[in-house]
Amino acid sequence: MSQSVLEISRLRKSFDTEVVLEDISIKVPEHTATVFIGASGSGKSTLLRCINLLEPIDDGVIKLDGNDITDVEINPDDVRRKIGMVFQAFNLFPHMSVLENIILA
Repeated sequence: MSQSVLEISRLRKSFDTEVVLEDISIKVPEHTATVFIGASGSGKSTLLRCINLLEPIDDGVIKLDGNDITDVEINPDDVRRKIGMVFQAFNLFPHMSVLENIILA
């Protein structure tokens, strides 16, 4: 049985009063590629942004290689160096230039 490289437990994320992710738990084994598929507005991009620490979560735990990356002591840039993501849109933040988006990535 392979070890989980990414483990999410009881993740919750809301924007103001709108809950967009509720009680999400996932285990991703090492040496696998994972795809999130769902209807528009179902929270796929929000989940990816939470995993990459681009959005703060309201509750739950995200572990990468067994380490709790939601700990306030964790440097988000260190986490982002270990995670590869492909977004559907051509830019992450529409208020930033292409160069600013690349620098942030």
